[in-house]
Amino acid sequence: MTSTVMKVTSQGVLVPTTMLAAWGDVDEVEIEQREDAIIITPKESQGASVGEQIVRQMKADGLVETLPWKQPPTVSPEKRAELAEELSGGRPLSEVIIEGREERA
Repeated sequence: MTSTVMKVTSQGVLVPTTMLAAWGDVDEVEIEQREDAIIITPKESQGASVGEQIVRQMKADGLVETLPWKQPPTVSPEKRAELAEELSGGRPLSEVIIEGREERA
């Protein structure tokens, strides 16, 4: 966890935008005061799905990271069907596993 000294003004606390960058485009934050800390989190938008909220919370907790490389391109259903046909020339995996078990017995 990183800590940064922030400026307190008559209008409130100024939080550096670099600290908020991981949250993306955030208009508002929620601040929770605990006995030994002040917790700043992005305000949950009403339009965000439950899945998006879970992923955002997991990122905030350090459980999920944004990958530093580009995501692979999306493959069309037609191309997936073509690849499935091309790669399905062998026997079913279940038959291979059963045969291997029988050989060891």
